[in-house]
Formats: sequence, C-alpha cells, structure tokens
Amino acid sequence: MKLTHIVIAKFKPEISEGTRQEVCNEVLKLKEQIPNILSCTAGKTFTDRSQGFEWGWVVELETKEDLPIYANHAAHQEFLKKYKPTFEDLIALDYMC
Repeated sequence: MKLTHIVIAKFKPEISEGTRQEVCNEVLKLKEQIPNILSCTAGKTFTDRSQGFEWGWVVELETKEDLPIYANHAAHQEFLKKYKPTFEDLIALDYMC
C-alpha cells in the first residue's frame, strides 16, 4: 500500500497569479529533492466547485513511515518557510491505498 498526501490551497487574495504558479512549480521540484517521493502532481482547478481552494497537489510516498521524513525534510521545511505566508487556508489529507 502507498501513502497519498493531498494538499488543497486557498491563497490570500493579494497573492499574484504568478506567485501562485511559482508555488506550484516549487511543489513539483520537491520530487527532485526528497528521495522518498514516488510521484508528485500539482495544478489549478478549472471548475467552480472548490469554495476558493484553487490549487492542489498530490504527493505519493511508499509507506506511512515516509510521511514524517517528507514533512521534516529540509527542502519541505524551506518550502513552508517561504510560501506558507501566501496561504489563506490549507487542507491536508493523508491516506493509504
């Protein structure tokens, strides 16, 4: 069974579209920096059903034990330090499948 980590993001209104895309691009770069990421996808919704949560990403890890390794990895921590202030709200969901 693999672990799927999903994050849905609502940016602060003043955050530009360019910065939002930059965040998405940086999420995708985490796969190159964190060895236990099996796959990573990210993008912007194209529907109006998201209640203001416009961007999301999915990170697949091998095991449940890999989640704290990913979360505490220096590249992930640097991402949070740089971009967490751009978010109005985040939803994270983790499950095994």
